[in-house]
Amino acid sequence: MHILSVNDNELNFKVLEQTIYKIVCEVAYEVMKDILEQIDLMLLAKRDTEKYRNKGPRKTCIHTVMGEVEYKRRVYETKNEDGKNMYIYLLDQYLKKETIGHVSSNLAEKMVENVLEKSYRKSADNIESMCQSSLSHTAVWNVVQELGKRLEEQETRLIGEYEKGNLNGKREIDVLFQEADGVWLNMQGKDRPKSGKSRKKEMKIAKTYEGWEKRGNQKDAYLTYNRTVVASFDKSSDFKKLCDATIAKNYNVDEIQYKIINGDGDPWIKSGIGEEGVYYQLDPFHRAREIVRAVPEKSQATKLNAMFDKGNIDKGLEYLTELMIEYRDNEKVREKLYKLYDYLTGNYEGLIPYKLRDISLPEPPKGLVYRNMGTMESSVCDVIKLRMKGRKMSWTKSGANSLGKLLALRASGELYETLDALFDDTVSKDKLEEIVEEVVQLSAAQVNKQPKRSGYYPIQTAPMPFEGQAMTEGRRAIRNLVENRMPGELVLR
Repeated sequence: MHILSVNDNELNFKVLEQTIYKIVCEVAYEVMKDILEQIDLMLLAKRDTEKYRNKGPRKTCIHTVMGEVEYKRRVYETKNEDGKNMYIYLLDQYLKKETIGHVSSNLAEKMVENVLEKSYRKSADNIESMCQSSLSHTAVWNVVQELGKRLEEQETRLIGEYEKGNLNGKREIDVLFQEADGVWLNMQGKDRPKSGKSRKKEMKIAKTYEGWEKRGNQKDAYLTYNRTVVASFDKSSDFKKLCDATIAKNYNVDEIQYKIINGDGDPWIKSGIGEEGVYYQLDPFHRAREIVRAVPEKSQATKLNAMFDKGNIDKGLEYLTELMIEYRDNEKVREKLYKLYDYLTGNYEGLIPYKLRDISLPEPPKGLVYRNMGTMESSVCDVIKLRMKGRKMSWTKSGANSLGKLLALRASGELYETLDALFDDTVSKDKLEEIVEEVVQLSAAQVNKQPKRSGYYPIQTAPMPFEGQAMTEGRRAIRNLVENRMPGELVLR
């Protein structure tokens, strides 16, 4: 019997809720344990005895959302294709059970949900309070690392299929927008740069989308539509392959007539320039920021930015040259202006916003509009920075890569679908019905089975009263009284 606390004759709802939740988890724990062991017993009876030699049960445990479930499963000796002995668990094969170490896929999913918002230590505390499973923050980190490793393997296979020309997505569009940027993260240990004063490395991030749609009923608020985000520490050439492979997985690339790229001018972002139908523009935010940082007077910076916003590129560069002459005696300002001039001329082909160019874009799909680009800085903040930058955080390359890829999947709306594919533990409806039926049959067969080295006491059964006889109101009342009742409940009180 569970004792619940009472304060001033009022039931403490918090304790009531916690107690009931704990009871339910304990019951679920026992049900899970019994079902797993019953299925294992069924597999023992149905196996090919010549192929699988029973080597006895082994204790194991798995952390689940209901707590740590301990159960026994039998290990079998068999032979592999080379004729060498190997040992397997038929129970794992039958259920297609996929885990991360001793953590179930459901619990691993809860871990990911927490880690994307909080530190590993706080995530472990949350998991313990919500799921009755006591796990260290290191265990949570290991789960994320394993998922990151599987994601990298999945991306490697995707790039391989792309290079073979085997990827051709089903979605067909005329115009695709792509924005790219990087975020510098503090590194630790052997992954910290050995040369220079910086402790940081750049994580590359790219986003593709099909246009803009209105946000609810707000007049001037828009969201990028059908966006896909990728993130990685890969070198430039490999990251471009990943971006292109991701696009080819989702879209029929032969139908894409125009691809508009927006970036801050880094060479890895401009690597696609020169391909047919590809247009590059310098990100308006980064251009404006560099101008504000270099030009000493706010009014001068505003004037220069206005020229570039209107597409008056040559006029803007001419005005910048005048400023360089004006401040030739101020060495510090002059050097900043020279660097700004080199930056702008180095991105000359992207200075004119794409909407001001002579590009005949087709009409956007229904419900979408084509607007000025420049959403990447906000996306980098929302997707990566809020979780991975600041608060004295530092990362290993593999740790940052793993978490960054999961954050990108969430931003793309593909997190849970991808996790399901990584776990691959889906049991079909037919298989589930088969499991239930076989477990029930096995349990029923064991009910009257004489236990070894014990007395044999067969279960006494009897039909329902008045079974097969004409029904009267009195007989029906008696049947209703005893229906679905245990014998111990039929006691006159």
